[in-house]
Amino acid sequence: MNKIKFFAQEASYYSAIVRPMLRYKCIPFKETTYGGKIFSRFFEKSGSVQLPQIETPDGEVIQDSTIICDYLESKYPEKSMIPQTPIQLMLAKIIQEFANDFMILPAMHYRWNFKRTNWRICYYEFAKLAVPDYLFFLRPFIAINITPRIEMAYRKMGGLDEDFLPEIEQWYLDFLEKLNNHFLHHHYLFGDKPSIADCALMGPLYAHLGRDAYPKKLMKKVAPKVSEWVLRMNQPDRTDTDFMPHDIIPETLIPVLDIIFKSQGPKTKAVIKKTDEYMNLVSDRNQLFRRMSGKIEFKLGQYVGLRPAEIHVAWLRQKILHEYDQLSENNKKLVKEFLALHDWLKFFDVRLKQPIKRVRNKYYHYDADETIVVQRDLYINQGAFSGGKKARRESLENK
Repeated sequence: MNKIKFFAQEASYYSAIVRPMLRYKCIPFKETTYGGKIFSRFFEKSGSVQLPQIETPDGEVIQDSTIICDYLESKYPEKSMIPQTPIQLMLAKIIQEFANDFMILPAMHYRWNFKRTNWRICYYEFAKLAVPDYLFFLRPFIAINITPRIEMAYRKMGGLDEDFLPEIEQWYLDFLEKLNNHFLHHHYLFGDKPSIADCALMGPLYAHLGRDAYPKKLMKKVAPKVSEWVLRMNQPDRTDTDFMPHDIIPETLIPVLDIIFKSQGPKTKAVIKKTDEYMNLVSDRNQLFRRMSGKIEFKLGQYVGLRPAEIHVAWLRQKILHEYDQLSENNKKLVKEFLALHDWLKFFDVRLKQPIKRVRNKYYHYDADETIVVQRDLYINQGAFSGGKKARRESLENK
């Protein structure tokens, strides 16, 4: 069988979401990083150079951990990691959204605010990704130049202003405590079998918080059972196991879910509201949306500040609710009753006024002409490696 080519990096947040699924399902794959020539080829095929990406045996290139996991589940259905009962399924999807978005905050804090302790990740490994063909002893010199730019980009993503740091540290310790207590009683989130939700949490809890020197030591000290779970996910037990029967949610998972809903829920609601406002301003139905639809108010503990509203978060919730809409009426009722019991329903059924379309890892109005937007994207990105990308985009916008 031809192997999947998995373009990733050990320190990459989203690469760590896909890797456990490949391993658990025993899918033949070859993992590698990539340089300039492959960057260019992937740009053309997927519209993105972000990690991770896979190249399938038939030559298709797929980017984005959520979409890659969907592909792997559909193409390799054996040893499915998706719960088949409605409550477990919807909770797994919500955890997946939370891991993709909110968990970026502690992940970025514990990497970039402790970079002296995490020097191996922050300097050597990022230099290795940027210049994989350079000799080992030259990489530190390259890192001195590229690491500050990487750090600046991730700081914007993580919102790491000084007033926020005590709050995110307290939040993270509380989250670790609740999760550690759950893993005292269960091997995985929904029982004795790993799910897509477990895979999603590996993004932050392995690639950053379970691997960078400072947070790894912290995790081992305050949440040793979470550290053991990380090891299990990286070296999965492939014996036949299953999720909790009869759609049961473990009692120990409820406090974890409470943190997830009350942290991610208000943020997602605010992002969807801001994205609706932004879409109303974009009159050209084929215009590429900005990555951020604006700024939203963000609260955590005593902290109040502004955070970017990523359209990707609105798309994730749209995707979750699309799957919810496919459930039978009885199963929808079961999900709603469970969420209402724990006062989480107000954070769940939050919808965009009009859907958004994803094409080549970018976002548009739902009725955008796919042929036109693909042609535009290819035209713009032809200049990406020659410094002409911005000029090409401006020329289109001025027409």
